[in-house]
Amino acid sequence: MEKIIFNLDKLNIKETKNNFTLLEYYEKMEIIIKNIIRRSEKEILTFDILDTNKTKKNKLLSLKEKQRQMKIGEIWQELIGNYDKFINLKNDHKTGLDILSNERKIIIELKNRTNTDNSSSKKYNMNKLSKFKKENPEFICIYANVNDNTEKKTLVGFRKKIIHNDFEIEHMVGYSFLEFIFQENTEKIIEFAKNIIDKYI
Repeated sequence: MEKIIFNLDKLNIKETKNNFTLLEYYEKMEIIIKNIIRRSEKEILTFDILDTNKTKKNKLLSLKEKQRQMKIGEIWQELIGNYDKFINLKNDHKTGLDILSNERKIIIELKNRTNTDNSSSKKYNMNKLSKFKKENPEFICIYANVNDNTEKKTLVGFRKKIIHNDFEIEHMVGYSFLEFIFQENTEKIIEFAKNIIDKYI
């Protein structure tokens, strides 16, 4: 008779999801954030025949800021996608969306800022959400921006319903969105993430 071997790692992952604790979440997230922050970055600048030493320096600063913003966006996706009952879909999910919670019936297209998507990108992302809503009407489909264009707007945040392709999508921004996800743990998680970023930056 063939011996059946269970994959204990997979069983433990499932068990952890069902028995979520902040301590385990913090331990896991510290490793993930450290790896994102410490990941090497390329310093290859686009060539311009009119480049000077001064313009090259400015271009390098601009490149580093763009790379920093991309890492922060990735950290947010990990923070939410590893939180209680959420899954980070990464880049290989058939929906093309970012974060899913089967238990809470939520799917999210996540952007770090309100100006991340241009109008055509936003339309493309709203199309993905409306397609998912059509196929899964019981889900809340969210187009989310963690940050608005000012601190005040971000701290207030907002939630509004949008009809796109005849389907209801929720647009959530700033603290309104984060509190919807993290609930009573919102402030704790924000402070935790800030401290870990400062620790490894």
